[in-house]
Amino acid sequence: MMLSELRAGQAVLRQAALVRVQKVGVTSKGGVFARGILEDNSGHVAFICFEASLAEKMRGLEGPKAFLVSGTVDINKIANDMSLQLMVNGLAELVPGDDISNLVPTGDFDVEAYKNKLMNYIKAIHTPTLRRLLETMFSGNLYDAFVHNPAGMKLHHAYIGGLLQHSIDVTDLAVAMADRIEGVDKDLVIAGALLHDIGKVKEISSEIGFPYTNAGRFMGHIAMTSMMVQEAAMKLNISSQRLEQLQHILLSHHGENEKGSPVACATREAFIVHYADEINAIMNQFEQREGKGTWEYNRMLGRNLLMEKL
Repeated sequence: MMLSELRAGQAVLRQAALVRVQKVGVTSKGGVFARGILEDNSGHVAFICFEASLAEKMRGLEGPKAFLVSGTVDINKIANDMSLQLMVNGLAELVPGDDISNLVPTGDFDVEAYKNKLMNYIKAIHTPTLRRLLETMFSGNLYDAFVHNPAGMKLHHAYIGGLLQHSIDVTDLAVAMADRIEGVDKDLVIAGALLHDIGKVKEISSEIGFPYTNAGRFMGHIAMTSMMVQEAAMKLNISSQRLEQLQHILLSHHGENEKGSPVACATREAFIVHYADEINAIMNQFEQREGKGTWEYNRMLGRNLLMEKL
């Protein structure tokens, strides 16, 4: 059974689900409660738990974790929208052999075709040192992680292979803009678009729930990307001006300081990669819908989105 198939009044026994705890607190009567979200590949459902031992167990979680969950499905009276919640009364640890295939989201795209596009974009770079930089970075274990890892924990491209798909789609958009705008260094655009999120291989784990790593929490993917590129570039004869321009694209790809970029966009190439990144992340929201109506509230964008034609 998937979470999207749950119905009010239904009993749930040892359902594999990803548990994201939002709050552990004390009830008005002095008891302990925990509430949050249960997730699988079909969607999510709210949960609440009044079992003290289970609530305390959830208090100790450092991030999302998969469990075998038991309980009863009820109407979520707090939500005021007749949505469901699970009244959790059991939380069992997973053991080898448990089927958790419903907890590993995958993208609906041709992975091999995207791998080929990556290699073709690298070959299309005319600047020898930039091309060697990309060939160096997209090789070995780093390449294996890049084509496997998600691009986010929840917000966008949060599935196996999501980082590969996002990076190539951003490059497609960036190249299309570069072809229409005069005075743009297309080699820098391609390199910046392909590399802009590569630090996410170290920021976000590909384990169930895609939790942030300690290094990711300390530094974030933008800083980590810059350091990874700098380390690789030190072994190549890349001009300082060229490297500075590439680093600027990477460091400014969120666009503004308020959005997490250490510096704001200041070059044509940086603006192109930024807007290509932003529009691709937004468009991905329309692909991750859960089929619950024409309009859906999107947490990433903070607004309702029209998901289907009226």
